[in-house]
Amino acid sequence: MLAVLALSTLWLAACAGMSTAASGCGTGQAKCAAQLTVVVHADEWKNAGDPRGLMVLIQSNLDRVSAGQPVWPAPKGVLPDGRLQIVDAYADFLHGDFDGMDAAMAKAEQAADVFRPQFPGQQAFDWKAKNAEFHASFMAATHSSSPLVRLYAALRDVDGSLFSALGDPLDRTGPQRYVTASPLNGTWVRLPCRTVIGHVPQFVNAAGELKSLGGPVVDCPVDGAVDYAKDESVALHPERLSPHVAPPPAASEVASLPGASTPPPPGSRDAALAEMDTHPQQAASILEHGSHVDARGELDYALFLHTFEPQTPTRDATIRALQSDLYTKAMASPGKVNDFPLTPYDGSDDSLLNIIKLASEAGITSGSDYDIPCPFLIAHPALIAAAQPYYGSTRDNFMPRSDCSDRYFVHLGFPAEAVYAFEAASTQADGNFIDTFQGTMVYGFEAGQNAVNTQMRLNPRGFLSPTKEYPSLKFDYPYQVWGYTSLNNYVVSLRMRKLYLAARDPLATYYRKRMQLNLADSEQAAKVALFQATFGGECGGDAPATSLRRMLLEHAPLQDITQQLAAGDDADTAQLAACSRYAGLDPLLLVAVGDPPAFSLVMQHEPDINKRNAIGKTALMEAAQFDQPGIVGLLLEHHASLNATTWGNQDGPEPPLGNDARTALMYAAANGSLKLIKALLAAGADPYQADTKGYRAIDYLLGYGPTPPNPHLSERQRKQAAQWLF
Repeated sequence: MLAVLALSTLWLAACAGMSTAASGCGTGQAKCAAQLTVVVHADEWKNAGDPRGLMVLIQSNLDRVSAGQPVWPAPKGVLPDGRLQIVDAYADFLHGDFDGMDAAMAKAEQAADVFRPQFPGQQAFDWKAKNAEFHASFMAATHSSSPLVRLYAALRDVDGSLFSALGDPLDRTGPQRYVTASPLNGTWVRLPCRTVIGHVPQFVNAAGELKSLGGPVVDCPVDGAVDYAKDESVALHPERLSPHVAPPPAASEVASLPGASTPPPPGSRDAALAEMDTHPQQAASILEHGSHVDARGELDYALFLHTFEPQTPTRDATIRALQSDLYTKAMASPGKVNDFPLTPYDGSDDSLLNIIKLASEAGITSGSDYDIPCPFLIAHPALIAAAQPYYGSTRDNFMPRSDCSDRYFVHLGFPAEAVYAFEAASTQADGNFIDTFQGTMVYGFEAGQNAVNTQMRLNPRGFLSPTKEYPSLKFDYPYQVWGYTSLNNYVVSLRMRKLYLAARDPLATYYRKRMQLNLADSEQAAKVALFQATFGGECGGDAPATSLRRMLLEHAPLQDITQQLAAGDDADTAQLAACSRYAGLDPLLLVAVGDPPAFSLVMQHEPDINKRNAIGKTALMEAAQFDQPGIVGLLLEHHASLNATTWGNQDGPEPPLGNDARTALMYAAANGSLKLIKALLAAGADPYQADTKGYRAIDYLLGYGPTPPNPHLSERQRKQAAQWLF
């Protein structure tokens, strides 16, 4: 594909004499765009039939117009969507042509009212009419005396129509867990930040009307409450922009390690469980009393007798009586199941498993599931089997769980912090598999994770079963083979290796010192435990011994790489197949970005330097992300597509990327040097291009997009980059 010519040069040639802050171009039928002859990159328009792609086009063109730049004209033979008229309306607003603005808005709103079903079976509907309060605000705004309010109402109309096919356009909080709903999640078409220049009084006077229409009004990359005077200041002086400061995580999101806690009330169930190890008889009286109160008390007491009382005919008879009563209650409950027949107690752990599962699944234990008290599991680790996933569906959400927190184990030497760090990194590596999995099987996965974590802490021998096959034993560390699928994944896999070793070694020590395992068994149990705590950590076959991509990632000698290239790329697909099924398999040129001395060698064997990976990423984007200005320059010399955008597989209503339509400039802004950002801009990279959340390169620079602020720039360099990118 052809690279886009520098838009600033074209603008100066076509629209000489116009001011920059107050001038603009429309969709191609109006203003200066008709005068231009621009070589256009097809990526800008190729996804315009998708609501997210059209949103990108509208937001990008609004920001171009606000900066006095031309819009990207439609390719020859393409009839632009009528909703793009909102860009013409915005250009007219900036020029003070409010009659022209109203006419263009009317066309945009007419197009917005035509519902376009995206999926089979969808019926047409008026999205505005679904919310009476918004509809009333919208109708009032369309008749407002303020041109700004009328413009914003039309923008919200177009904005809502873009996403009405994918979810509720009035709810921008994103998809709820386990619900395939909407990819909106904070996505709004917004007025460009420059709009406030010279219009602060209008914004202030119309603040109430604007707020009634919902959503952020302007796209200024600033933190804090709405302050249009401040927005005007940064729009005039972008060097004053500050990096985004992320809010502290909610209390529920903070992984809490064991610490001081309020002691439970004397005589309570929690008090009995807390002192069970030291004062079992005192706990006995409390739990025995609870057995006369409810089903949970009966199950608690049965497990207590099994765990702490010596076996006698009287004890066994009492447990069988409790079992029988629990079975009767479960069979009489509305949630009864027939999956766990009564197995009369015979003194074994196995004879209690079914009644634990049945009581929990039937919902008679005062909650959605029964949390097996940790003292019972510590004394009888075999009871963990009751907490294993059974159904692989929603019903696993009602099965028993372990209530073992690390307060039971840290003082014994369990390396909680190291394990937490490893598991948190694994969650990032697997793409937040649990939280994003669309299906009821996720409840089974969660139950399995809970059981693995419990076993990791109190029953390492469970990871040494000779009857089980552990694929992890052929890997050196989690995600090892997965790391060879791409440069990004390789970097992540090296981080995972570091965290894995930091958790494995002290975990093995814990098993050896506290669980009396020998050296070999403790090391194997620690390894299997940590692998079992991951999703996808052991995908793929054996690590490919001779692989060109492995050689590039591990920086093999250039002579060896040259010989391998001459022999042709080796067949390492079989070893990587199980991983590439989900992670994709990046083109070799993207992998070679990690080995700059070898990159030119690989490029000589690659006929298409714009070849994309599964999400549409090119070698230029990869080089920008990994701050390789030399490779970027080489690619641009060979006509790499400068403004190409990512676009993942869009099958289904839940796209794989939260922020799609990324460009090389966005990657550079997020992670590159000032030199690299300058080079891309000098080559004609478009700073006004938006991603599918409406974020531009300036947002990536400052951390308002999907990544933290650029970590490699000094304050002076950041200010300079902000001036260039704003």
